[in-house]
Order: sequence, then C-alpha cells, then structure tokens
Amino acid sequence: MSVINCETFYEDEPMLEEVKREISSIVGLPEIKRQLESIVDKIIDAEKDAADGIRVIPPKPFHMVFVGRNGTGKSTVARIIGKLFYLAGALASYTVTEMQGNQKMKYAEGGVLLVNIDEEDLINSDTQEELIAAMDAGDSSIVLAGNYSALNQYMKCNLNLYKRFSARLQFDDLTCEDLAMILERKASIKEENDLLCGFELDSSCSTDSIARTITELTPRNLRSLLNAHLLDQMLIEAKKVAMPGEKIISLGDLAMGIQNGADIYKKLLNL
Repeated sequence: MSVINCETFYEDEPMLEEVKREISSIVGLPEIKRQLESIVDKIIDAEKDAADGIRVIPPKPFHMVFVGRNGTGKSTVARIIGKLFYLAGALASYTVTEMQGNQKMKYAEGGVLLVNIDEEDLINSDTQEELIAAMDAGDSSIVLAGNYSALNQYMKCNLNLYKRFSARLQFDDLTCEDLAMILERKASIKEENDLLCGFELDSSCSTDSIARTITELTPRNLRSLLNAHLLDQMLIEAKKVAMPGEKIISLGDLAMGIQNGADIYKKLLNL
C-alpha cells in the first residue's frame, strides 16, 4: 500500500549552504547523509577548480534505486539530490516530479523523476518503455523507489530497465527516537497552515518521553509500514483532546493523540 501523492516540487533557487543545512537536518539515515555530504565536497572542489581557471566538465546525471518503506525520507532525499545535481551542473532543473509507477508517464523536464513502485500496482509496459527512453535521453535523473519486496518483484522481471540504474540507497525504518525528533520538528513549525494551528507542546514533551510513548502505544508493524507518515495524524488527534483555551498540548494529550492516530491507521490498514 502506498500513501504518496503525485506532484511536482518547486522550490526557490538552491544555494549550496542551504542544501548543506538540509542534509545536516535529516533525521536518521547516517549512511545516506554521508553520501550526500560526499557530493557536496565534490561540488566545492569543482568550484575551487573553476575559480583557479581549471576547466570543469559537469558530471552526467545518473539513475538510482531507493529501497525503503513509506515515510523513511525518500522524497526528502530526492529533492536534495535534485538540488545537488543542479548545483553540480548535471541537471538543468532542480525540480522533483513524483509519480506512481502505474500512472501515465510524467516528465522531469531536466530535473528528477521519482517513480514510486507498489507491490499492488507495478509499472505498466507503456510507462516502462517511456522511462527507458527518458533515461537514455540523459537530461534527467530517474529514481525508482519502493520497499525491497516490490522492487525485487519488479526488477527481476525487467532487467532491461534494471541495468540502467547505477546507484542504490537503503532507507532503513525510523527508530522511535527518530520519530520523536521529527514529531517535535513538525510541532514547532509556525506557519499559516501549520498542523497545530497555534498549539504548542509543553515542557513535559521531551524527545525521550515522546519516544517512550510512541514505543508503548504503537505496534512495531504499523511503524514499519508508515514510519514518519504516522505523525501528522497523531498531532492532529492530540490537538483535538488538548484544552482549547490554553493551546498547550501536554504529554498526556500527546499520548492520547498517538493512541488515536495509531488506531485510525490500524483500522485503515486492517492491522
């Protein structure tokens, strides 16, 4: 089952320092962060060479496989890679277009195309041929993303597509500590349409206490299926039980939100 919507991400013109901050703010995924930082180092070296009058040939974009379950950060990393490839001169655009594999082909227009593979809805033959053509054209980067079972099922039957991918990134499930850190970050966002609409977590909601609560109130199989995709609903449910006049969410309110949010997804997924 997939819970990913298809869309194109348009962001402001990237600056290398901003992208470095995005990489450092990634929760979990230490090996992937290391690989992203390695690309940053190569961009910095190329900029130094160019400043010294050395001719720098932009690298060619390459295609990748992202292996991991829902909510493990694949879309976030794809957007960062799009910016890095753009800054390195490998791509003409830093936008990321996201689609489901069973949908009509979308085009990356010089950026990154993130194709999500689902075990229930694999890529159809027409889309596969269009993907191969887009990869061979060499003006965009194609990323195939999904869990191990879905990707393995698809790739073993489509070697012509598989051989065109040159890199594989593994996205491990997030720990309860990771989820707690992401939940705190989501709760701290203060924008016009933020999740909590002016509510705030009180001091009892520490990272450790949130992690313990998530561990106690959510089954492991649910966390593995959805990872960070669980958190928005939990915060919404916590806001519902908080005292409206005070606009403060206590640890008890958050625990109720985590429990109610988990129950909603368990029913939805028949767990």
